[in-house]
Order: sequence, then structure tokens, then C-alpha cells
Amino acid sequence: MNGDPNKRNKNKYCRFHRDHRHGTDECYDLKQQIENLIRQGKLRHFVGRDHKDEKLKGKMEESSQPPLGEIRVIIRGTSTGQSSKSKKTYLKVVQNVKLSGRSPRTRSMDEPAILFTDEKAEMIHHPHDDAIVITLLIADYTTKRVLVDNGSSADILYYPAFQQMRFGRDQLCPVCSPLIGFGGMKVQPVGTITLPVVVGSYLQQITKEVNFLVVDCSSSYNAIIGRPTLNSWKVITSTYHLSVKFLTEYGIGQAQGDQLAVRECYLAMMALDE
Repeated sequence: MNGDPNKRNKNKYCRFHRDHRHGTDECYDLKQQIENLIRQGKLRHFVGRDHKDEKLKGKMEESSQPPLGEIRVIIRGTSTGQSSKSKKTYLKVVQNVKLSGRSPRTRSMDEPAILFTDEKAEMIHHPHDDAIVITLLIADYTTKRVLVDNGSSADILYYPAFQQMRFGRDQLCPVCSPLIGFGGMKVQPVGTITLPVVVGSYLQQITKEVNFLVVDCSSSYNAIIGRPTLNSWKVITSTYHLSVKFLTEYGIGQAQGDQLAVRECYLAMMALDE
């Protein structure tokens, strides 16, 4: 034991150190010795096994087993272009990032963290399985019923909304490749058009040009914002909060989903199917 023997508490005796200062049950060194022996497997018959520990061990053994095989999925989209060269470039960019271990663009340490709090969730009716439907300013038109779709590889503007913006069909650029839906159904876009889009509210907002595929088919939505634009905005989505957040020059911007509009869109789609 450390310290002056004359100043130790004589009322306490440690059977491990065989000296006075602290009690045996308070002895830190003894506890460390016991833990070391347990790790070495020398005190197995003295240590009680908890049921949870057994379950955890079983899960660890299951996770260590090799997989039965590998299932891949192919996502088709129009972002890669049609030429063989553009497809090779599309793959090579990601391969370069994997080899170097870093992206060409690195996050600034000064950027604030984007957080979603429970306080905001209280404004939403729970439980829910609603999509995120927001309002955007597209080509200076306040456009409601815009679906935020992380699963879409394209930004889509439906033809009725395109007509309400008073654009002519001659302003569309032709497009060859079709859109392929969940069930393999193909839809041929009318064309493409690039329009300015504003997300957020002043001053926390982003204004960017978005290349929309204009589609002439029935939908309760006016537009769909997919991964190309969500990634360019560096958007973080929370389906639980029905909200999207993003960084701007003046802080964190937000576009809150409209839960009532979501359910109206759902009912309208059901009516179209009927």
C-alpha cells in the first residue's frame, strides 16, 4: 500500500494486502486481479452467466457465419448518358474515390451540424407512414405538392404543372431514354427543361437550376425532386419529422412537409386508380 503507515485507518483491514487502510471489499487492486483472472478463464465456475449474455453470444456466432450468397440490384436511370464513354466515366469517378479514400470535396469544419429534434416531431401526427411533400418556387411559380423522393434517379415535372407555368412544348429538349418504374413499366418523357428552383425561406434558402424530365401522365403530384437535386442541395431528410434540411450561406435551411397535402395526394391517387 502507498502512503505513510502511521496515518492509515487502523479500523479497516484488507485481507488482500494484509495491511490496514481500507476494507477488503473496497480494495481496487483485488478487483483488478479478479477481473484479470476472469478474462483468463480461470474463474468460470464462480461466474454466473446472464441470459442476455448467452443471447448476445448466440447473435455474435450467427453474425460470424459466412453469407449464403450475394444478391445484387440494378438501378436504371438517365443520369449516366447513353454513350459507352459516359458509362465508364460514371463508374471511374467512384472507383477513384474508393482508391484515394477521400472525396474531391471535403466537409468544412465550420459547417454547423444538421439536427432534428423531438420538439419538431410533436407537430406531426404519429404514428404515420406519410411521404415528404413540400412547396417549392419553380420558375417563379409557388408549386405545391412536390414529392421528395430519395428513390428517384430523376427530377420530374408533370405536364399539367408545366402547362400552368405557361411554357410552350417547343421549349422542351427531346429525350430518348424512358423512365422505368418499380414494376418495370416504361414511361416516355415528353422532353426535358431546365428551370430555376428555390427551396427554403429567406434568408436560409438555395436557388439552383434543375433539369426536369417532363412527363405526361396522371399524378396527384406536380413534381418529384429526386436524388440529382437532393444531392446538389446536400439535403438531409427525416421521414419521421416529414422534413428536409440543408446548409446555406446564412445557416441551416428547412422545408417542412405538409402532412395534410400528403394524405390528399394519396386519396387522389386512389381515386385515379379506381
